[in-house]
Amino acid sequence: MNCVEFRRQLAIDPHASAADFVQHRAECPRCAEAHARALTFENGLARALNVAVPAQLAEAILFAQTTAERRRRTGLRRISMFAVAAALVLAIGVVGMRAEAKPLSLQAVEHLRKEEDVLVLTKPIAADEVSEVFAKRGVVLKQVPDDISFVAPCPVGEHRSVHVVMPTADGPVTVIYVADQKLAAAEDFERDGLRGRSMPVGNGTLILLAKSSAEFARIGNLWRAAIAG
Repeated sequence: MNCVEFRRQLAIDPHASAADFVQHRAECPRCAEAHARALTFENGLARALNVAVPAQLAEAILFAQTTAERRRRTGLRRISMFAVAAALVLAIGVVGMRAEAKPLSLQAVEHLRKEEDVLVLTKPIAADEVSEVFAKRGVVLKQVPDDISFVAPCPVGEHRSVHVVMPTADGPVTVIYVADQKLAAAEDFERDGLRGRSMPVGNGTLILLAKSSAEFARIGNLWRAAIAG
């Protein structure tokens, strides 16, 4: 099994135990690192979906409400409302509101630097395989662009995302679709010697990275049609 075959199997099932898969992972440090990142991401998702409700949550809410009522009777209605809100936030926690330590553009560039070996791939991948990987992230493609040489459900930071490579005459273009965060507006950027463009597409964000931005408009339109229709 070579690196390309390993990455494709990793995209399908990070927990694969076939002998050739296990052997390649043991012999290739970069693929072993990619496997570890994939397992970390999958385990993180599992933990996020298995959040236990605090045993004393109901009592905490009732206590906060009782306290608010008592303070309301003493004329401190406004203060009590803030107290209830604070109590509820402390009891329940801030669920689904995670402050981003880094902008998506920087996270995408950092991810690309860890996966630079896939930029040399040129053999086209079947459209069905591309659709299957996007489906793992909850995205149904209306059509599949041509000339895709790599696709995998790679996590970018903590985000549910898909990593794609498209060879062009001006060099490979990395396409990253972040399925769980949508930027308000498109923007161009330049980081670490790479040109980039991020844009809201569908329910997520499409990020393009390359040494030249010459193909960004064409490729952006292809993926907008594929994802948003």
